[in-house]
Amino acid sequence: MAYSGRCVIASVFLVLLIGVGVGVAIGYFFIPDEDDTSDDSTSPYLEECRQREELGRTCDPPLPRHYIATRKSGNLRVDGRLDDQAWSAVPWTEDFLDIRGASPPFPSPSLESRVKVVYDDSHLYVAARLTEPHVWATYTEKDSRIYQENAFEIFFDVDNSMSGYKEFEINALGTTWDLLMSRAYIDGGDFSDWEGIGEKGVYTDGAVNDIHNRSTFWSLEVSFPFTSLNENTSRSHVTPVNGEVWFINLARPEYETRPNQTTGQFEKVPGTDASWWSWNPTGAVNLHLPNKWGLLFFTSQTAQETDVSNLQMSFPAWSVYYGLFHVFEKMQTFKALRGMFVTDQNLLDLDPFIRGCLQVVDIQLTTNGQGFEVKLATKSQPEHVGHIDQNRHVWFT
Repeated sequence: MAYSGRCVIASVFLVLLIGVGVGVAIGYFFIPDEDDTSDDSTSPYLEECRQREELGRTCDPPLPRHYIATRKSGNLRVDGRLDDQAWSAVPWTEDFLDIRGASPPFPSPSLESRVKVVYDDSHLYVAARLTEPHVWATYTEKDSRIYQENAFEIFFDVDNSMSGYKEFEINALGTTWDLLMSRAYIDGGDFSDWEGIGEKGVYTDGAVNDIHNRSTFWSLEVSFPFTSLNENTSRSHVTPVNGEVWFINLARPEYETRPNQTTGQFEKVPGTDASWWSWNPTGAVNLHLPNKWGLLFFTSQTAQETDVSNLQMSFPAWSVYYGLFHVFEKMQTFKALRGMFVTDQNLLDLDPFIRGCLQVVDIQLTTNGQGFEVKLATKSQPEHVGHIDQNRHVWFT
């Protein structure tokens, strides 16, 4: 069995650690010290290595968080109240997590954030309910930088290319910012204006930004025409087909606020930054990492027709996507350390999953060496080749 370089290093380090421990034990004449606690700092690394080796055997990479969007059944008024029959049987997403993940132990969000999704022939409908004891929002001008105060955000990659994706932000006053990203900022991307929504509605159980008439939550509903979501992508058909998959993420910047008795409003606590919570953690305080988003599956059934919790959906291309993302990060890391990209896969310290389950069909560099294209396929379907370049753009041939 082949082991990755980091696993070998971790194993050697553990052996050395054990050797030192034996020496110390002999030095103390085998007399145990009840107050001594062993250093278990290598355990997370060894566990990661075991997981990587296991993945190399099973060839079944775990899916990120995923949600099944059902067909809409019944009328739906986009008013933010979430009380229509169309939502009644539709399940919630999991609660949001710290955007950095759960390990190392990052603080769990202190407030609940959950979402529902349905669709019909022409629109995708998203509903969210956000617990909030200080409903604070001040921006009223469209396309303001909504994320600079408490807000809700949605990201869509409808053709799974990691480029040309859409971002939508809304605050408790119903002010929105919708934009089209050429690609992730970290990959040199930029945004342009996008008028992507159909209808919107926001509801609170009290007043917004009023310390004397507090709300305990705010909820919202937004409809997105598929024709708008398809803009600047390779996706051509309007209504999603049964089993279709998109990359998406849902997020919430949350600032610490306090009552201002003079103004009667809430205000941000000076010197504090936002806590970023997301449905699928990206591993960094950065939502613009589309390869770290979750998945949205579509079923042609309604929530009333099927038990969504027992509905099994598949994404056959996920293994190739998983491998492409891994090789992409290895290529970027190599350049960061060595100042160049490389065509020799043996220099990339690829996971056992890549070597055992996939095949690197080709790695090509651009003539100036500042770009690359990786071609990857599963060994069972070598003719179905996935591509990724230095801009994180993904396509299949």
